[in-house]
Amino acid sequence: MMTHTDLLGLVLAAADDQGRVFDHAEMALWPPGSLEQLCHFKLLRRGPGGFYAPCPNCTDGHIEPVTIRAGRDGTKRFYIWCPESLRVEVQPEICNGWQVDFAGLAAILAGALGLKGKPKPVVADRLWRLGRTPWPPGSSNTRAVVFARRMQDDDAPAVAAHIGAGGRDIVLVPRHVPDTRIWSGLVPAVILLSDVMTWGDDQPILDVVAMSDAVGAAEDRAATSQAIALGPTGKQMVRRQVKAEIRSLLTDDAYAAAYKEHGSYRRAAEALTRQTGQPISKDKVRRAVERHGGRADVISDEDSASVARTVASQRRDRAKKFIERR
Repeated sequence: MMTHTDLLGLVLAAADDQGRVFDHAEMALWPPGSLEQLCHFKLLRRGPGGFYAPCPNCTDGHIEPVTIRAGRDGTKRFYIWCPESLRVEVQPEICNGWQVDFAGLAAILAGALGLKGKPKPVVADRLWRLGRTPWPPGSSNTRAVVFARRMQDDDAPAVAAHIGAGGRDIVLVPRHVPDTRIWSGLVPAVILLSDVMTWGDDQPILDVVAMSDAVGAAEDRAATSQAIALGPTGKQMVRRQVKAEIRSLLTDDAYAAAYKEHGSYRRAAEALTRQTGQPISKDKVRRAVERHGGRADVISDEDSASVARTVASQRRDRAKKFIERR
C-alpha cells in the first residue's frame, strides 16, 4: 500500500519532469485524503483538466484527448477516441489532471528553513531564490539557498548561470543530480530533496540535520575533485581554503560540544586538532567553555540536534514555523 512518504517521492519526481500530470487512475491508488492534503500545502494545483482522460475500457490505461459535446438537453458529455472501442464516454471527474505547484513547493522549502519573505522566481518555473540562511545552522555566517528543477535538461547551463560562479550557494533540486559540467565556476552544494524531505504525521518535513550533512559531503567531493584537477599547486590552495572555512566554523558551541563529549580540555583540543588539521590548544577550549557558561552548564546542556518542519497542516497556525527537537 502506498504511503504518504511514497506519494511525496512521486511529487518530487514529477517536479523534475516536464508537463507531468497526475490523472484520476493514478490518484485512485493514493492514500485516502491525499489529494486534499497536497492541495492544502500547495504542493499540487489543478492542471489542464478536461482535456485528457484515461480510457476506462482498456487495461493499459492509455491517455487520450477529451472531446466535449453538448446534448440536446444542454448537458455536456465527455468522450475520448479509443483504438479498440472507438468513441468512449468518460465521466467528467476523471478528466481533471493535477500538476506540481512549483511556487508552492518553493514556499514550503523557504518556510521549513525559516527564511523571511516569499521566494523570488528567477527563471520562470525553473529557478527560485529562497533567501539567506545561517550556515551552518546557528552560526553567524549565511549562505544563499536556491530551488531549481529540471537541471538535467539540455538548457540547464543557462539556468545554472543565474546561480553564480562562486560555489557558495546551496542548491535544492527535487530528485535528479545535475551534471557538474553545467556550472560555469565552482560546483555548489547540490542537495536532493528526495534525500532530506519526508512526510511527518500530517505534513512534509525538511530534515535540516540531514541537509547539513549532505552539504558537507558535497563540499568535500567538490574540494577533492578540484584538487585532482588542479594538480599539486591546486591541492595546496584547496587545503588552505578548506582550513580557512573550518576555522570560520569553529564557534564556542563547537568547542563546548567537544568538551562535553571528551570530558577534558586536553582531550577536546586533541580531537578538534585531528578533525580540523590545525593546532588547537586546551586553553582555547577552556576559554570557549567559560564563555559558554562554564563546565557545569556545558555538561548539563541537552542535545541540540533539530529537525525543521513546516506546520501549515493546521489551519489555526498555517503561517507558523517551528523547530522540533530531536
